[in-house]
Amino acid sequence: MAKKSGKKLRQAKTGKAGHSRKKVEVRKSPHVLTPVALPPLGVERPIRERPRITVENIRGDTAIGDLLVTFPRTRDVLVRKGLRLEAEDAGDIYMTLDAFSAMNGLKAESLVQELVEVAKEPPPQQAVTQLVAPSAA
Repeated sequence: MAKKSGKKLRQAKTGKAGHSRKKVEVRKSPHVLTPVALPPLGVERPIRERPRITVENIRGDTAIGDLLVTFPRTRDVLVRKGLRLEAEDAGDIYMTLDAFSAMNGLKAESLVQELVEVAKEPPPQQAVTQLVAPSAA
């Protein structure tokens, strides 16, 4: 078998005389969907419940939105401390008390303690108006 010259060897490697092949990099998508097994039809899936917030378990990892739903009076304290509830700032309710404290330069322990004290207070009594049907006299 005859030995190929340098130019012919180069042509054999690249495929064309004087042109090199472009390397094409194939990337895999980082978002790979994995199959999820679903229960058969007619079988109810258990509903995951969020832990119920009580005065005893208000902590730094408590979400502000959950706290506001359970203890509406804590809203005044959080607004005074810097909570923004405008539409463009609506994401603030998903923050934890720890994150809120860090963003506003507060000590998380003292904020939690103040919120617990407000949550312990009974709600103010509202005057109940009783409607009386006119009596036939």
